[in-house]
Amino acid sequence: MVVIVSGPNEFEKARQGLRAARNLKRGRLIEDVRVFFVGPGVLLLDREGENYGQVEEFLQAYKQYGVRASACAGNLRAYGLEEKIDKNLVIADDTAAVLAEAVAEGLSIATF
Repeated sequence: MVVIVSGPNEFEKARQGLRAARNLKRGRLIEDVRVFFVGPGVLLLDREGENYGQVEEFLQAYKQYGVRASACAGNLRAYGLEEKIDKNLVIADDTAAVLAEAVAEGLSIATF
């Protein structure tokens, strides 16, 4: 699981994680790849954001490759983004539930 914590001010760091997730799945290096946006990372999902075009390309690739992309529902609410995200590409979910599931399933977690 790739966790994107970095927001717009650290876009290059976040982009490395987004790229790694795509490449891991595209290259069939790992079967179960997931991406989770939390904290300032959810700001990258704002369709009006400066870097959203690049983020959207990754989200489209995730959909194509079957990568589950989700974001912290509480952070989306806190940043006023609940209605600004593309719900066809990313789902709102509970952070504790997402992380607990990942740990229970034995997934490694990398943060960017």
